[in-house]
Amino acid sequence: MKIAFSAFVVFAFLLMPHNAMASSSCGGSSIEGIKGLKDAVVLKDKTILGYSKIHINIDGYGKAYHPKNADAGALIHLCNAGEVNLPDGKKYDGSVSNETCTGKFMQDVAKIKTGEWKDPSIGAVRWYGILGKESAKIHGEVVKGVVPVEQADGSGFFVSPTTLADTTISDVAVQRRYVHPLRVPAAVIPNNATLSENGVVMGSFGVAIRKDKKIAVPFVVGDGGPRVGEGTPALARALEGLPITDNVTRKNRFAGQQESGVLWVFFGKNIQPAEYKADHEADMVKASQDAFAKWGGQKRLEDCLK
Repeated sequence: MKIAFSAFVVFAFLLMPHNAMASSSCGGSSIEGIKGLKDAVVLKDKTILGYSKIHINIDGYGKAYHPKNADAGALIHLCNAGEVNLPDGKKYDGSVSNETCTGKFMQDVAKIKTGEWKDPSIGAVRWYGILGKESAKIHGEVVKGVVPVEQADGSGFFVSPTTLADTTISDVAVQRRYVHPLRVPAAVIPNNATLSENGVVMGSFGVAIRKDKKIAVPFVVGDGGPRVGEGTPALARALEGLPITDNVTRKNRFAGQQESGVLWVFFGKNIQPAEYKADHEADMVKASQDAFAKWGGQKRLEDCLK
C-alpha cells in the first residue's frame, strides 16, 4: 500500500519557538512533567505541544521480532523486546549493550524457555515489545507478560502489539489486529495524567513538524511508551520527505529518525478519538488529515508559529 505524499502538508514558513506565540487561537500556558516533551505548552482548547525527537517505533509490524532474529528476516533484535528477571532478584534490559543483546540476553532467554518461561529457579522475561501472557513470581516479585505469543498464522514471528487495536478481532495473536506501522503515521505517548486529562489518548490525533524540512504530517496516537518522541516508520519517513512504503528493510528501517527539532502537536478534547479498523488503514490516515483540518489546519499552525 502506498499513501500519496501530497496528503501531507509542506510549509514554506520558518518554525518559531513556542515563546513567540501571539495568536489568540494559540493562547495557553507552559506545562511540565510530560517525559520527552520540551518547552511544553497547553492551549485553551486543550491542545498540547512541545519539542522532541523522532525515534522509530515499529511495534505492530508482523516481521518485527522472531526467535531467530535476522536469520529469520526479523527487523528488530529480540533483545529490544524484553527485560530479564533472574532468581537472585537482578534484572536487566536486553538492549543495555550490544554485547548483552547478542550474548547474555539470548543465553538467558534460552534457559528461561526450558522452564516454560516461568520457572522461578531459572527466571522470567517481562516482554514489552512483543505480546506476553501469564505471570511468574521471581524473587518474591510478580512479573507479568512472561510467555511470548507467536502469531496465529504459524509464521514463527512473535506478535508485536500496539495499544490501539481493532477490537473486533478478538484473537490477540492475529497480527493485523494492531496498527500497521509501515502504513499509518502514528505516535507514541507515555502514561501521563496531563495528557489524558486534556484528551490526548489512544486514537486521538495530532500533527508533527520537522523544523529543518518544514513538513507537517498528521498522525494518530497509536501506542504507549516511556516518553514522547517515538513514531512509526510511516510517520518518520513522511517527515523526512520519503514515500510511505511496505519496503522497509534492516538497511532502511531507521529512515527519518531525528534526534531533535520535531514539534509535536497533540489535539485536545475538541476532536473525537477514532477506533482502528484493520481493513481500513487508509481511512485512519484520512481521519488524521481531517482532524488536522478541524483543529485549524495550516492557517492555525502558521498563526501559532509566528
